[in-house]
Amino acid sequence: MSYIKALGYIGIGAKDLDAWEEFAHDILGLHVTREKDADDVETLFLRMDARQHRIAVRAGDDTLSYVGWETATEQDLEAQVRVLEGAGIAVKEDPRLAEVRGVRRLVRFADPAGFPLELYYGAGTVSSAFVSPTGVRFVTRDDKGNDLGLGHIVLVSSGTDEMIAFYRQVLGFKVSDYITFEPLVLTFTHVNPRHHSLAFGPAPDGTKPYIDHFMLEVDGIDGVGRALDRVRAKKISLTATLGRHTNDEMLSFYMKSPSGIGVEYGTAGKLIDDETWTITNWDAAQFWGHDRNHTH
Repeated sequence: MSYIKALGYIGIGAKDLDAWEEFAHDILGLHVTREKDADDVETLFLRMDARQHRIAVRAGDDTLSYVGWETATEQDLEAQVRVLEGAGIAVKEDPRLAEVRGVRRLVRFADPAGFPLELYYGAGTVSSAFVSPTGVRFVTRDDKGNDLGLGHIVLVSSGTDEMIAFYRQVLGFKVSDYITFEPLVLTFTHVNPRHHSLAFGPAPDGTKPYIDHFMLEVDGIDGVGRALDRVRAKKISLTATLGRHTNDEMLSFYMKSPSGIGVEYGTAGKLIDDETWTITNWDAAQFWGHDRNHTH
């Protein structure tokens, strides 16, 4: 059983906050608030819906700082903590950090690759309407009101089997499908109707774990196309051209953020109904496009 309902937020470190502020506002279409955090470190809080923020970009090294996984209730949070502790995972509740993140309760732990994870409930939500500076609307809920979360992330590390086992057996994630490029296998997992909130990529032993990219979904193809125009006009590094994925059918392109972390910007991602879903193994990542050799 999964007590986790969504990818709630992520934290990113960045050496160049000015570049990130322009990128988030002008290219991604996020609402940006810049202020000092509780440790007096300059931080960008990026908003895309009713939540106070979904992404926090904090002055520091260019890296993924943490991943926040959301539970629906306090009881679910406590139940997941019991599962984690039963599996021998060190879990620490952090009331001060909960206040910083704007949530009711929060616990910290790490996955087998060492990625810092946060489990929380009671996310801060604001009454003022989200208005994108570029006019887009982000998809964080489906038509039935199910919370789809921020989007998805792709984590790359050695020991992929151990990672997948941890997320499936301890955190209750479900496999969506696979894409196989012999000898590499990508594994896609979900915690709600979004096709995947977390995917895993293998890396050679000794490779430092890293985030390949995070995905933001908007509600129409024009929002994607206009963002692509802005990327080209600003000469931002495009890492994969416009294309449509096989497994989740997302129409998207990929670009590099100022911290070097990839960003997928797309629309029309597939939703999963666990009652009818069948796991498959695709032989390619795209039906067309997503060329990584001719990106300029």
